[in-house]
Amino acid sequence: MKVVNKLLEKLPEVVAEKIPDVKLQDQDIKVTVAQGALTEQKVLPPKLAMHGITLSFEASGEATVRNFNSPGDVDENGIVGETTPEASEQGPRPQLLLGTETGWMRYQVAARVKAAVSASLSFLASEQQTELSVVLSDYRAHPLGRNMREAARTDLSELRLMQATDLAKLGLGDAVAWQARGSLQTRLELNWADVFPSNLNRLGFLRGSELLAVKTSVKAGLSAKVSLTDDYQLSFTRPRTGRIQVAVRKVKSHEQTLSAGLGIQVELLDPAAVKAQLGQLLEALLGPVLRELLKKGQTALELMDGLVEKASKTKLDENQKRVLGMVLERLGIDPQLADPANLPQAWADFKARVAEALENAVRSHIAEGFQYEYLRLNEASTLLEVVVEDVTAMRFHESLLKGNLVELLKWMKASAQPAEFELRNYLHATTITRQQAVGFSLGFGSFELLKSRDVKRQAWVTQENFQGARRMAFLGRRGYEDKLLGNRSQWAVDLKADMSRFAPAPVATDFGYGLHLLQWGRQKKLTRKELQQAVDDAVVWGVLDTKDASSVVSWMQEDMGKHPIETRLEVKMADDTFRALVPRIQEFDLPRFSRALARAMPWSDQTARASPEFRRTVYAPIWEAYLREVQNRGSLMLNDLSPSRAAEIAKAFFQRDPTVRELGKDLQLIESEWRPGGGNFTFAEIIHKNPNSLVRCREFVSGMVRLRRAIDERKAPDELRTVFGELEGMWSTGFHLRAGAALLAEVAQSTPMGLAGVERTLTVRVADSEEQLVFSTTRGAGNPGTP
Repeated sequence: MKVVNKLLEKLPEVVAEKIPDVKLQDQDIKVTVAQGALTEQKVLPPKLAMHGITLSFEASGEATVRNFNSPGDVDENGIVGETTPEASEQGPRPQLLLGTETGWMRYQVAARVKAAVSASLSFLASEQQTELSVVLSDYRAHPLGRNMREAARTDLSELRLMQATDLAKLGLGDAVAWQARGSLQTRLELNWADVFPSNLNRLGFLRGSELLAVKTSVKAGLSAKVSLTDDYQLSFTRPRTGRIQVAVRKVKSHEQTLSAGLGIQVELLDPAAVKAQLGQLLEALLGPVLRELLKKGQTALELMDGLVEKASKTKLDENQKRVLGMVLERLGIDPQLADPANLPQAWADFKARVAEALENAVRSHIAEGFQYEYLRLNEASTLLEVVVEDVTAMRFHESLLKGNLVELLKWMKASAQPAEFELRNYLHATTITRQQAVGFSLGFGSFELLKSRDVKRQAWVTQENFQGARRMAFLGRRGYEDKLLGNRSQWAVDLKADMSRFAPAPVATDFGYGLHLLQWGRQKKLTRKELQQAVDDAVVWGVLDTKDASSVVSWMQEDMGKHPIETRLEVKMADDTFRALVPRIQEFDLPRFSRALARAMPWSDQTARASPEFRRTVYAPIWEAYLREVQNRGSLMLNDLSPSRAAEIAKAFFQRDPTVRELGKDLQLIESEWRPGGGNFTFAEIIHKNPNSLVRCREFVSGMVRLRRAIDERKAPDELRTVFGELEGMWSTGFHLRAGAALLAEVAQSTPMGLAGVERTLTVRVADSEEQLVFSTTRGAGNPGTP
């Protein structure tokens, strides 16, 4: 730095004479100096070499000096500022706080970064770039009574230009910042149990609609590097002696090409973890058929490898041939074994395709989840905020300067001494490992929905670039505890709408959409009936076919009543599926909604309630008659009928309809009379405890109509608030959410992909177990709700 200081020795006097000779607290200043004049007069050095790069000061740029001395001052960099009680958790968080006896002088210059000889700028925003534009800022803390001219002379005699050695010179309350547009790289530590793609359909490789049960370890981790292109700011501040706070945050974008997105790329850093999960996936594909041949301690994959080897040498007995043929038929491989010598290659090719599909699915899942969370970080929101020792900050200074957070995060994960760092924030969390993913996220701050009995959130997050174009993301979530259908569950719903690119005037067409429904059953010792209820939910939601329900219950029977069991039911629709579904819900189809409400009726072991299909047969005509009577009362009288009248309608069907009377004979007596305080089981009780079903159904249709019009007619995005308000009636009680999920499952059948285009899983975890089971029907060939 001695050479730099020699070159800068004229700077203090040249700049100081332009600064008022007053106290820091007396006046707000902004002094601008043309950098061209400073470089021509050799007041600023023409070049500065560091870390394999060359820093040159832009002749066309402007050097500025500003002061910050009281609350209300605005630092466009967001380093200095004030906190307010109204500040949201996702809003900007300044590193240096106004409102004390301390103020700041900020010295700022613009520069360009080029690669030094034989070096490459891996952090350029695109391959076509050969240099990077950056803004360097040096913040100096001073008492408010300090003379600004004298402070400038002192500060500029030791100007800090973001070299590693400058970090050791930071005084208490000082900061240096580096702002650039480039490729930002971060590291994610993920839990396999949460990251494993819920869309097992694309990993099934099965010819028919079959139950797939994949084991995942709840302790197994997965590391990934995520790269994206955006404008970011790196800052180092001194919160206390011997410690430096490192912060990386989003800033206003300089993106000029509106068609360009974040360009997110994912690299999996732990091939062994993926290979282990591949083995579990292959076990799920093979296990059900090979079970009869498995020996103790042998895996299905080991058995299959052995059978293929024997088949290629024609050494199989008849039973082995039969079983192997069934496996090959299941996997879509020629079961006739016309040329056994080719079987090993066919089997190897199949495993390679599954491996490729798994890696692609995981990368896609991580990219989509990261983008979801990143787009919902406000401009100037912090990505990473950690306090470390000086030596650590200097150690990772170079990689951080180049937009690489990976090395620092890797060191934090491997650190044997947690006291070596204090993680304050990493993508709105205080832990490096991402867990408990909810909705479209990877667990970045979403799971709090399940920590509260009733949460409703609507918010817009908008990022604006320097051209005035905007990139927007809508946050529409609802979470609550299920109080009416038992105490085993909490629910969360996430309506996704966001833009991956900037637009001058965003409209609804510019957004990508999605919908996620979650039911989380807390850990408890489940009886067989309670487990059947949980599995029944999965059938109602279209996650499992009816024929698979008993298989899942049998799978878990050894743990029933012995260990606490946690269940997690999820349905997720991405943009293509959701857009295909919306046009199919554009009018109030009374029979369709009646079928959904009937399927949502509570499970019991009586025949009429034992399966969604039986409930549809028994209760759909009752719901249709009830809703029609409410509807016929006129638009001003859409409130519910009395529970007594609801019981009368049910009684009529149980007595006169031959099908209802036959299937529902065990319930005829209880359904024929309204008994106040009787619970939440009969048709009349459901009406009483879950009011306004007709209004909710009609408003749900209204929301879908409004959404389609907003997209087709290119309406302003604010329309989405109203859409969310109208849709949420179908998920504001546990019963209506069941009905809404049943409705969506039926409608999804008519889309081009059917239920195979909907991500659907039932996850079951036994307490204290290191494994969980993820169930899904691979194709969803059944047609829930069809009369």
